[in-house]
Amino acid sequence: MATLNYSDQKASLRVFVICDQDATAPIWGYIIRDKGHVAILETSVQRAMDRSVEEIPDLIVIDVNAPHQQRIELCKKFRSLSASPILLFLPANHEPEIIEAYQAGVDECVIKPISPALFLAKIVAWGRRSWTEPMSSRQVGRLQLDPAHRSAIGANGQDVKLTNLEFRLLHLLMSRPGFVFKTEDIIQTVWGSRRSGDIALLKNVVYRLRKKMEEDADETHLIQTWPGGYSFLED
Repeated sequence: MATLNYSDQKASLRVFVICDQDATAPIWGYIIRDKGHVAILETSVQRAMDRSVEEIPDLIVIDVNAPHQQRIELCKKFRSLSASPILLFLPANHEPEIIEAYQAGVDECVIKPISPALFLAKIVAWGRRSWTEPMSSRQVGRLQLDPAHRSAIGANGQDVKLTNLEFRLLHLLMSRPGFVFKTEDIIQTVWGSRRSGDIALLKNVVYRLRKKMEEDADETHLIQTWPGGYSFLED
């Protein structure tokens, strides 16, 4: 029998597992940690929602016994904050629910039951596609980005915590101050090629960034809106 070779997997994945099943959650956590990866295990959907802003995982696994719409809302929440792949476990092969999950930003729907071996294979496969690689620090004018803490430091020296998507968008715009990035190019760069163009989600991230920077970092009008795109205020 052929064996899977995991030697080409990057050093350590951070996998955020939301699983509310007492018998299953520790198994998923053990499988991930046994291969040298980091399992961020949360058994409460509400606590997972609360932690979603703080955690920056390479991969998100959602396996909850909840009504379908609650699962969808959880997926939407994570997709609005992170570009990381999302695996959603479903109890049945129900096509309308699967389609809705993909429309909510899920990268793969996994129909249960699933064996531990296949679970690990999917974790490793999606881990290769994850693109939460470290980014360099960046400074434009009075604003500095700190990739180690996923934060921005304004003129007042106060750290402003950013989500994965907020940091990526700001990092991209600050790479060329004054340059107008087209909306479709931003979506492809920040969300990845697997994401279809989601202009509404981009607008939401821009709105959150502006609100954070204006209120907490004493910065205003850093992100400029143009017809068909956005730019960072030129120093």
